[in-house]
Amino acid sequence: MTILEQLAYHENDQLEEWLDLDDKTQKRFHKDLIKFAKSNPDEFKNYCINTIPTEFSSLSIVYTALTEYSTAWNDFLFEEIKRVVTLAKNNKIKAEYLEVLEDIECEDIYSKDEDIYIEIINFLIAQLSTSNDKAFNLHLLEIIDWYLIEYDEEADDIAEVSVWISSLRNIANNSTHSSVREAATEAMGNLDESITSSSGSLLDKIKSFFFN
Repeated sequence: MTILEQLAYHENDQLEEWLDLDDKTQKRFHKDLIKFAKSNPDEFKNYCINTIPTEFSSLSIVYTALTEYSTAWNDFLFEEIKRVVTLAKNNKIKAEYLEVLEDIECEDIYSKDEDIYIEIINFLIAQLSTSNDKAFNLHLLEIIDWYLIEYDEEADDIAEVSVWISSLRNIANNSTHSSVREAATEAMGNLDESITSSSGSLLDKIKSFFFN
């Protein structure tokens, strides 16, 4: 079978056989996938954009391979993030299927391409709203929390961080759902170590207000 035929097989198989493969075999396939994508970019992209995420999706294989073995696909990964999030926001897929985006290792993207990383977080943060469906906000916050680096003001200089914190704080303060407020609060804690470590911190105050 060709690379795309194998991906389609694992899609239909709901990754059952894929998950049974040993690490060496999976890594070999990841590298073969990258080679195919490089030689056949249009065909490869068409496969991805025509694959609708489900609970067990071959997109997991694709995202892992592109993140681990090629920085040349970071722009495409960003397009996929936007595509999948938009599908969930418009109720074209279940919000829980956003989990497939966890196979994109944004910490690796950040270490190699900070500009794309910032664009990704800007986009995700911008999709949050107190008017969103509870499930969408909750699962989107899980992705945001997964993608956020542990921000250290002395080591990093990302001007957008204050905007990210402000947006998360808005959800933490104003969402009508306690689970969403808690998820937003946890994401803030992951983003800014000073929030979680300082005495009488904003994080502690929010937690004491909402969850005690």
